[in-house]
Amino acid sequence: MARRPYGSGSVHRVNDPARRNKPWRAAVHVGGGKYRVRWAATRREAERLVQELLAERARGVLGPPGRLTVRQFLEEWLAGAQHRLKPQSASTYRDRITRHVLPHLGDRRLTALQPLDLERLYRRLLDAGLAPSTVRITHKIVHKALADAVRLGYLAANPADRAAPPRVAQATAGTVLGPEEARRLLEAAMGDRLEALAVLALTTGMRQGELLALRWRDVDLEGGTVRITGSLARADGEYRIQEPKTASSRRAVALGELARSALRAHRQRQLEERLRAGPAWRDLDLVFCREDGYYLNARSIREWFDRLLECAGVPKIRFHDLRHTAATLAMVAGVDVRTTGALLGHASATLTLDTYGHVLPGAAAAAAAAIDAALRG
Repeated sequence: MARRPYGSGSVHRVNDPARRNKPWRAAVHVGGGKYRVRWAATRREAERLVQELLAERARGVLGPPGRLTVRQFLEEWLAGAQHRLKPQSASTYRDRITRHVLPHLGDRRLTALQPLDLERLYRRLLDAGLAPSTVRITHKIVHKALADAVRLGYLAANPADRAAPPRVAQATAGTVLGPEEARRLLEAAMGDRLEALAVLALTTGMRQGELLALRWRDVDLEGGTVRITGSLARADGEYRIQEPKTASSRRAVALGELARSALRAHRQRQLEERLRAGPAWRDLDLVFCREDGYYLNARSIREWFDRLLECAGVPKIRFHDLRHTAATLAMVAGVDVRTTGALLGHASATLTLDTYGHVLPGAAAAAAAAIDAALRG
């Protein structure tokens, strides 16, 4: 094969038993006697890696590690992460890095970044009024980016490993409605075009994004179940139904008669809206949608829900608190932790117990009494 032109990188096979899975070496000179090297399983893959390295070098991102700034690395990292992440996650990563990290650390050399620099950043963000949970999420994003910097050879160690993010209190359920308040809310929703949305939120504990992504093909009214197959998200100004949050979030949820009756009435109402809309109807198969069939947005749901709460005369809560209410009502009624967690799509019963265990203040006493009774015969 012809020799590669000078400065265009090199590709060759290395006869090293330790490299038997990826024996092809792709290398590009980045100045100062330094090279960037990546390994591949095939020659074709190595050629592709050389082209990627050359493109990064041309953009000024791939240079001697001592000259690379935090801004240069993170902007390049975000460009790559955009293709690996869900759209909403990619948007969140870019927002947090652009607003919270780059203004404070962007001009610092990447190799000079220290754990103390990150801890100073976290203190500044807290002083600026950000919640500890928000700062902790920023830490996780930075940690992930710097781990990739280590993997790619820009850093010998991840400074975020030794940086201490702010502590966050254990999550617990938010404000919940009592049984009487929940009944008043459902009474206020009767006849509303989104009555079924309130009913499903209270009786199934589904997340708002899951409800707004629900499609009729996922609903089995005869069998009394709905399948959670996605969640509505907005990224870069567009709505998308993305994969569920976790594997356990993809689940089948049982419907009680209250929910089934509400969905039957809702489907009839929607068919009438579809006839009125005519050619303007957007057929997305959505259960909950605008009057033209398109996605509902978070703002319209918030405004609708606030009006519903006022009409019902119950305390002002978030729509997400209906999920907490559903879980709390189930556990107080005696539904076990594992079943409640499965209903909510929790990854483990531990998460359910940590979040909702406080709503069972008599559980420990009841357990002690049960043990006493068993031992006394």
